[in-house]
Amino acid sequence: MDPLLAIDIGNTHIKLGLWLDGSWREEWRLSTDVRRTADEYRISLHSLLHQVGLEGVRRCAIASVVPLLTPIFMRVGEVLSELPPIEIQPPGYGMAVDYVPPDSLGADRFVNALAAWHKVQAAVVVVDVGTTATVDAVSWEGRFLGGAIAPGPHFLAQALAQGTAKLPLVAPTIPDLALGRNTAAAVSVGVGHGFVGMVRELVTRTWKALGEEAPVVLTGGWSQRLLPWLHFPARLEPKLTLDGLRYAVEWLEREGRPE
Repeated sequence: MDPLLAIDIGNTHIKLGLWLDGSWREEWRLSTDVRRTADEYRISLHSLLHQVGLEGVRRCAIASVVPLLTPIFMRVGEVLSELPPIEIQPPGYGMAVDYVPPDSLGADRFVNALAAWHKVQAAVVVVDVGTTATVDAVSWEGRFLGGAIAPGPHFLAQALAQGTAKLPLVAPTIPDLALGRNTAAAVSVGVGHGFVGMVRELVTRTWKALGEEAPVVLTGGWSQRLLPWLHFPARLEPKLTLDGLRYAVEWLEREGRPE
């Protein structure tokens, strides 16, 4: 399978991982920019691979929630990889999807669920906190059951600033304060601890739907900040999306389906 270039195209960042010799050898991050051309992205990715002595890879696997960039990266993958690039979309790869219609499930949520289930091998709750916050449930046999999508902390802060006349735009944090003693601090407390409370409640409701307190797998840009405030055990997996792409490719090759 390797070298494998896994590409996770998100609304804010494009995360790339190079799987080589049985481990994630390199990780990179680019800003998501729909104005860039395929040639511009190809040059950027060629440069990244050149830094580790590679001219290309055997396979590119792509998960995208930005439709404008999906065909661009598929074209880039055709140049960079020996085999045709693969866009990973639900359902499949050993995971059934209880979603209507199944292919409307975001690719990032799907590959996160796929990776979390492979790691836990049991019912699991998958929490991804970044631009948005998603909390999803997977059954013990590996069926995606559904979940919740909520605004991430940056969206919460922006909504307050844009929807009011006097509230400032405050960079979101989770402060130790319980009471803000000025407006900026009050916004920080409300956004930060409000976000923590929202995630806790969504996880609790997901446990109730599952009928058990299934293990929680946590990923996303805010995951390390959030973990100490959750007050329940959670398994931190920063590379969850990349691992999901890898598991999908491994399933295809194991099942004898190269494309």
